[in-house]
Amino acid sequence: MGIRPLTVMNLVSGDGRGGADRLALDLSKGLKRRGHRVIWGCPSIYYLMDEVLAAGLETYAIDFSGNMDMSPLVPFLRFCRAEKVDIVNVHHSHGRHLLVAARLLCLKSKAVFTRHCISGSTPYIGACFYNLVLDMNIAVSDVVRQSLLRGGIWPEKVVTVYGGIDSKNFDEVPSDKVEEIRKKYSGNGKFTIGIVARTGLHGTPRGDKPSLKRHEVLFKALADIGGDITVLVLGACREEEIESLKLIAGHNGLDPTKLLFAGFQNTIAPFYKIMDLKVLPSPNEGLGLVIIEAMAAGVPCIGADSGGIREIITDGVDGLLFRHGDSRELAEKIRIMRDDKTKRDLFVSNGREKVKRFDIRRTVEETERVFYGLLERK
Repeated sequence: MGIRPLTVMNLVSGDGRGGADRLALDLSKGLKRRGHRVIWGCPSIYYLMDEVLAAGLETYAIDFSGNMDMSPLVPFLRFCRAEKVDIVNVHHSHGRHLLVAARLLCLKSKAVFTRHCISGSTPYIGACFYNLVLDMNIAVSDVVRQSLLRGGIWPEKVVTVYGGIDSKNFDEVPSDKVEEIRKKYSGNGKFTIGIVARTGLHGTPRGDKPSLKRHEVLFKALADIGGDITVLVLGACREEEIESLKLIAGHNGLDPTKLLFAGFQNTIAPFYKIMDLKVLPSPNEGLGLVIIEAMAAGVPCIGADSGGIREIITDGVDGLLFRHGDSRELAEKIRIMRDDKTKRDLFVSNGREKVKRFDIRRTVEETERVFYGLLERK
């Protein structure tokens, strides 16, 4: 296996701010380091483009106006044929639809869909079609794999390859960078809780609208606790999002002035270093890379007892879990973390050991084996 370098296109259709984009980019870098030709297909306006170019990846611009926009199809098909692409690995639904259409037009490249989210599709509707057209689904966690099986994906068409990170990028952060962030975003000695998450908030700001990752559960828990606590919020970059989160905080009894907004950050490692605690209240997380990143940075974590978070945190060993949506239980767990430094230190130590299971090098090597296995099939 692995007798020749591959030509792989990793195709993303997000804007570069999601965990899927980050994992796909780290995977691409790793494949390139292993001698493969990697082409990065993405929208022409893309947040991570500087990093893509700095990594020396070839790029292919592909813009979508919606899930069923097929205007990029013919140029994409011609490109893949001309460049003799062995594997097209898509990471978002827009790309999946394009890839399926290309296969129906006789694209010879192997078609792989990396599933970063728990499948919410109606069981069996469309699954048979995708079973016939796609060569493989790669699930970033076992809970994602199980959701695909429940939806009708054939067992031989899905494999789990856990998402990973390069832990050194989060552990070994230059002290001057950390101090720069500390001076700008420090809570002046207050206990700092970080939440790194997209909001999914659009339209007119409202206080009663839930966010994508359930910021309101954290805000309500903190309102119950009180005291000198600062919430460092990363991921909200538009003014409408920020205003919505302020209204959501107030609606749930938390003083909005306790929120410190740091927007979206391409380089997030220094921000973890100023957190005393990381919380992810998302009820339906495919994996939860931000938990892995925080553990690697030496931050104790609390996560919702749901989705892929349960595959990272072992409750009471390397972090704490709470019933998703239960702000009272979350408040209790935050109090434990805030008041028990010995427990926090234990979770930090055990968390650093846990992240070894989520090393990006393992992700790259296992993905490479999947790719070669597909090419060996007749």
